[in-house]
Amino acid sequence: MFKFIFSKTFLINIVIALLLAVGIILGIFKFIDGYTHHGETISVPSLEGLPVEDVKTVLSEKGLRFAILDSIYVPKAEKGVVLDQNPRADDFVKLNRTIYITISKVIPPKITMPNVVDMSLRLAVAKLESYGLKVQTKYKPSECVNCVLSQELNNKKIDPKTPINKGATILLIIGSGTSNTKVLAPYLIGLSQDEARQKLMESSLNIGFSDYSNCETLEDSLNAKVFRQIPVRSQNIAINMGSDVDLYFTCDTSLIDINPPVIDSTLIDSIN
Repeated sequence: MFKFIFSKTFLINIVIALLLAVGIILGIFKFIDGYTHHGETISVPSLEGLPVEDVKTVLSEKGLRFAILDSIYVPKAEKGVVLDQNPRADDFVKLNRTIYITISKVIPPKITMPNVVDMSLRLAVAKLESYGLKVQTKYKPSECVNCVLSQELNNKKIDPKTPINKGATILLIIGSGTSNTKVLAPYLIGLSQDEARQKLMESSLNIGFSDYSNCETLEDSLNAKVFRQIPVRSQNIAINMGSDVDLYFTCDTSLIDINPPVIDSTLIDSIN
């Protein structure tokens, strides 16, 4: 037996067996490296702002996949586009890696309308904005000064707990008092619609007639600025609280002449 173990034939068989074992092990490692693409990395492309339909094309060209992790509603974001991604753009990943994306919802979520009637204007605005709603105001004579008389949506009163779209604009009818208190119209030239509305609200006034010139698209109109207002800002012109101020907007900045008048502060108290 010992003679066979130390024979040439046996030693040759041992060497062959060892070589086969080494070959098999190396083959397994090579297969694993190939299967997992060991050492191969791909730079993740930026997907933010892309429609979902384009994401598949962009990633497939890179040998990557994607899955929608979440969808959220963002009022000012384009609908159905990527808002966030993980891994981030320019990170290095392996082939066939799944990129998780968050997209913007096409349809806004529903919420229930809160009740802000009889609240002060400040509290009502804070509450509506906490619900993701926008606010506009209109003043009318009432003994309840700066309190909410009614809440409206699309020119109709809206009851509490009514389902509405998040991001909707709620019109609050605000009491301006029953006195003949007069105020000066604020200077609104050069302001956007939102900025002008805020200024008027602070003076217990409303936007009346609105006109737009040199604006071709809705986006242009949203970015337009006031170039004319009626009545103008003047210490000689005072109007009742709750009155309307007509605004004329333009997208042509050359028409806007910002030249606020100098108002004698000692005369403001005497306008009433």
